[in-house]
Amino acid sequence: MSQAPAFSAPASPRTLFGHPLGLYTLFFTELWERFSFYGMKTLLILYMLNHFFWSQEDASGLLGTYSGLAYGLPVVGGFIADRYIGARRAIISGAVLLSIGHLLMAFEPLPFFYSGLGFIIAGVGLLKPNVSTQVGALYKPGDPRRDGAFTIFYMGINVGALIGPLLCDWLRVNYGYHYGFAAAGVGMILGLIVYVIGQRHLVEFNQDAGELGEEEDSEPVKVHPPHVIRDRVFVLLVVFAFVILFWTAFEQSPNALLNWADKNTNLRLFSLTPASVSLDLGNAASEPEATIPFVQQVKDWFADPAITSGQSQSFNPFFIILLGPVFAWLWLWLDRRNKQPSTPTKMVMGIALVGVAFAILLPAAARENRPSQVSLAALPPGLKVDAKGEVYSKEQSDSGAESRVDYGATRLHYDGDRHVLHMSGVLSDLDRLRLLAASAPADFKARVKTLAKKSVDLEKGETLSEVFSSVPPGFAMRGEEAPKVLEWNPNTKTLTVKGEIKARAKNELLAAAADSGFKEAIDTIYIDSARFRVSIWWLILFYMCLTCGELCLSPVGLSLVTKLAPPKQVGLFMGGWFLATAIAEKLAQVFGAYWGKMPPAQYFMMFVVMCAGGALLMALLIRPLKRRMHGVT
Repeated sequence: MSQAPAFSAPASPRTLFGHPLGLYTLFFTELWERFSFYGMKTLLILYMLNHFFWSQEDASGLLGTYSGLAYGLPVVGGFIADRYIGARRAIISGAVLLSIGHLLMAFEPLPFFYSGLGFIIAGVGLLKPNVSTQVGALYKPGDPRRDGAFTIFYMGINVGALIGPLLCDWLRVNYGYHYGFAAAGVGMILGLIVYVIGQRHLVEFNQDAGELGEEEDSEPVKVHPPHVIRDRVFVLLVVFAFVILFWTAFEQSPNALLNWADKNTNLRLFSLTPASVSLDLGNAASEPEATIPFVQQVKDWFADPAITSGQSQSFNPFFIILLGPVFAWLWLWLDRRNKQPSTPTKMVMGIALVGVAFAILLPAAARENRPSQVSLAALPPGLKVDAKGEVYSKEQSDSGAESRVDYGATRLHYDGDRHVLHMSGVLSDLDRLRLLAASAPADFKARVKTLAKKSVDLEKGETLSEVFSSVPPGFAMRGEEAPKVLEWNPNTKTLTVKGEIKARAKNELLAAAADSGFKEAIDTIYIDSARFRVSIWWLILFYMCLTCGELCLSPVGLSLVTKLAPPKQVGLFMGGWFLATAIAEKLAQVFGAYWGKMPPAQYFMMFVVMCAGGALLMALLIRPLKRRMHGVT
């Protein structure tokens, strides 16, 4: 006898457009959850690099850990809901944790940052798998509306993923990162409110018996010979390996590709001329835009349409919404003509298309890689040149370990014989700031380092002053963070510290003391190379092709798991799919740590080769895999 649900509900749920009202509750709950998740994820790498001034390696490492856990913990969240607290409590608990996490991200101190990420990871783990479970629970076994319901639900996911980056990154550019993080938190609170109000419509049907716990006849589960469980499981394990490859390449989007959009791309949609860069050592777009009235901003946008770098993360969900129905129709059209590709063939197509997407960026990278140069008598003492002529510096950690810091993705060179500083491609604002900071006098660096350590212990309202008797002419506090915590009195040559000197403020202070001749040369390179930012349309083409690859692999791959997994272990193998995705999320950012350590063309070529090799290997395995699938297509 099946167990009745733990809540009361009407036997005939109300419907809208042929579907239970509960579907629309779950649609909007998931829409707002994905809004907050992708809105925050869009800001994350930019926040760590531009605001905290972390290295690419450190930022990528944290992004990989966060993403891996966020995609891996839903396996645990589904188990907790099934075994202990039920889907409803899991969803509400998850939504509360997510709301707390996103709102914590709206505050700057690092403890809030790390705590916020932890709450978000736990919240996603509880909410994500159980919302999907409740969609299926709205329909009796065999209900023909089920596939349509998941299609509607999937559209909610992508609508949220579309609008999250659009709004959150607009807020980042115009008002600051913390407004974007706060918007993500508000979005999740809206999702929680929608779910709490609409949960009365979540009529569930027992999937093993009948409506509301009443037994009904069902076909017995077909039992296959042992060698057929074994063969199909082997196919799934092979598929999981290729899924890891696919998502490793795909998930370059929130890191390397977002950096490419932020530093190397002309974000004006219909202009070949990139926006001018700023020489104030701060964020070129943040301060001036914040004072422009919203109506004027709208008028300016229509006069010269442009997007923010983070808004490029909306291209993928946009193309899913646009092309998803086209692919669904295409598979049916081919099926009616007995030309439907097998699932392994579609997966080969998916991996190959991701390789093609990265190949699209190769001519863009070649176009960006144009030269600019300036005369320079000599490099300042803080910078070195290797045997290839590449400019670098040595950075010492608190533990005393030294590491090499490259500039311009190893493309900044100095020719000592000709006394020429040469850059291929765009010199980013972060590299410009690091170069100027590295050129500060050694004794000034030592005093600033000591001052930064002392500033950590300052209580609220306390200040710390130090006299610098020798500073370069025109020495002044500029930038994003230095003016907030530092005040310079040119008459007394006194530097007053009003708060903790963090990494960005420290580098802006050092840059103020940069060698004047070197500063002039770097500024010339910085302004000149900004002309080589490439059209946003390269990135649009990239995401269109990337999305086609996703539509070939992701939906059919999930379907294949349900077809090949042993009947009593479907949940286990579905967890295996998400575990493979979690591994890929971490691995993607292992590669992401190398962004900026090699020219962009070389970085993109890695994924062209990886995906081409993976697609070729899987193509060779299609026939043996199909034999082991024993009739499953």
